[in-house]
Amino acid sequence: MYIQKIQDFILYSLSKTYQNVDLKTIENDGPIVQKSPDSIKSDFGSSLALRLAKLLKKPPIEIANNLSTFLNKNKPDFIDEITVLKPGYINFSINKKDIASKLKNIALEVNTLKKHFDKQSETIQIEFVSANPTGPLHVGHIRGAVYGSALSKVLSFYGYNMKNEYYVNDAGNQITEFGESILNKILKSNKDDTSDSYKGEYILDLANDIQKELNLNSKNLTKEVTKIGINKMLTSIKNDLSKLNVKFDEWFHESQLFKDKTLDEVIKKLNEKEFISQKEGATWFLSKKLGDDRDNVLIKKDSSHTYFFSDIANHYNKFFIRNFNKVINIWGADHQGHIKRTKLAMESLGVESENLIIKISQMVTIKKGTEIVKISKRSGEYVTLSEIVEEVGSDACRYFFLSKSPDTQLTFDIELAKSQNSSNPIFYIQYAHARLIKLLESAKKAKIEVNKDSKITIDSEKELEIGKKILEFPEMIEQIVKELEPHHITRYCLELASLFHSYYQSEKIIDDSDNEISESKILFCNSVLNTIRQCLDLMMISAPKKM
Repeated sequence: MYIQKIQDFILYSLSKTYQNVDLKTIENDGPIVQKSPDSIKSDFGSSLALRLAKLLKKPPIEIANNLSTFLNKNKPDFIDEITVLKPGYINFSINKKDIASKLKNIALEVNTLKKHFDKQSETIQIEFVSANPTGPLHVGHIRGAVYGSALSKVLSFYGYNMKNEYYVNDAGNQITEFGESILNKILKSNKDDTSDSYKGEYILDLANDIQKELNLNSKNLTKEVTKIGINKMLTSIKNDLSKLNVKFDEWFHESQLFKDKTLDEVIKKLNEKEFISQKEGATWFLSKKLGDDRDNVLIKKDSSHTYFFSDIANHYNKFFIRNFNKVINIWGADHQGHIKRTKLAMESLGVESENLIIKISQMVTIKKGTEIVKISKRSGEYVTLSEIVEEVGSDACRYFFLSKSPDTQLTFDIELAKSQNSSNPIFYIQYAHARLIKLLESAKKAKIEVNKDSKITIDSEKELEIGKKILEFPEMIEQIVKELEPHHITRYCLELASLFHSYYQSEKIIDDSDNEISESKILFCNSVLNTIRQCLDLMMISAPKKM
C-alpha cells in the first residue's frame, strides 16, 4: 500500500533535484523501493542513490542527502521520518496514525482491499487442467486445477475480465484407443488388448455402464462407444473439479475446430505468409524460419492431423475468432517442449509474444505413508483427485497444492494435510479466522460495539507489526499479478495468522475496565479478520466460524 506511493514521491523528488534524469529508464531498471530488513529501524528503503552514482558522476551519499533534503521539505503526512544511511540508502518510517486510519477503513468496509485496484480493460482467457477425457483426474491434475483457478480469481480481483476454459481433446488416436478399450471389455475380448490400450477398473466400470444403453447391432459401434465414454468421463471430471470449487466458463471441444474448418483457415493463413511446405508426403510448418531448431509436421502422410496442428488452430480461435486480449495456458511438465513452437506459430500469425503466456505446472509426488505412488492412465495405477479430496478435504488440497511456485516440484504429505494442529498451515489460518469470529462475538456480548466514530490506537509492537503486514496486501497482489504465481498469498496469509495468534496470546483484547481500549482493539481485530477472510476467498478456501 505504501511502496508505490513512496516510489512516486521519490521519482517526483528526483525530477526536481536532478532534472536531466530519464525517469522512465530509472523505473524500468528495477525496484526503487523495498521493505526494510529487520536490522534497519525503518519501514521502507531505497538504494536509488547508489544506482544513480555512475550516471550523475557523484558520490551516492551526496545524491541521497540532496534527495533527502527535498523529500523532507515536501514530506506527505503518511511518512513519519526520512533518514539517510551510508553509503547512500534513503529510509522511510510510516506514521502510526496513518497505519491506524487505513486499518480502520479495512475493518469497517469489507471491500476496502479491493478498492485499491482499478478496473482493467483487457479480457484474459485462462486455460487449465484440460486433461484428456480418457480417464479420471489424478493427483497431478489437482495442481493445475488449483493453480489456474486461484490465479484467475486473483486476476479477476485485480480488475481483469477473466474467462476460464477447459480444452477437451476429443479427437485423435488416444480417443480412438480409449473407445476401443471400452469396447474390448464389452465384447469380452480382453485377450485382444493392445499394449496401448487403456486399463484400470474405471474402464471396466465404463464398459458395464455403457453396455446397458448400447445397441450392439450399431453400424459404427466403436464410434458410439467412444462418444458415450467421453461424455461419461467429462461428467465425472466436472464432478471431481467441483469438489475443489473449480468451475469453467467454457468447455471447448477440439472437434469444434474441425466442424468450423478452423484448421483449413490456419493452413491458408500460414501458406499466405510462406510458413507452409509440402515435403516427404506431409505438410510442414516452417518453424526454423522463426528460430526453432526444426520444422514441425502439421498433416501426416496418412492425412491425419498432429496434436500441434490442433493446438495452433485452438489458439487461432482464441485470438482471432473469440478475440481475447491475452491468453494464459497452464500446461503440465510433459508439455514443456511444446512452448517454443506454439509461441512461434502464433507469432507467425500475428500474435504478439507477450499476449500468449504459457506457464508450466511441475510434477507432484504424493506420500502415502512411506509409499510413493506413480501415476499412469494406461497402467490403471491411480491416486485420483477424488480420493485425495475425500481423504484430506478440499481446503487442505487447495492450500498445499497452491503453497509452492508451479515451477518447482511438489511433495504432498497426506498426513500433514490431515493433521488438526498448528503444524498444518491451513488449519492454523482457519483457526485464526474462527478465533477472531469468537472474539468479536465475545465483544458483542460485552456490549463493545465499533462504528465509523471508533478509532484504532496502535499501542504495541505486535499491533504495529500486524498493521504493517495487513497493509502489505496490495503489494502481495501486485506481485501475483506480475509473476502470475498465486502461491505468494499462502505465505502472506500464514504469516498474518501467525502474528495474530501471537498477539491474541499475549494481549488482553477485551478489558471490562476500559471500554475505549477494548473498542480500539476489537476494531483492530476486525481489520485482521477482513484481511484473512479476503485471502481465504482468493484461495477459494472456506472461512469457518468454528473449529
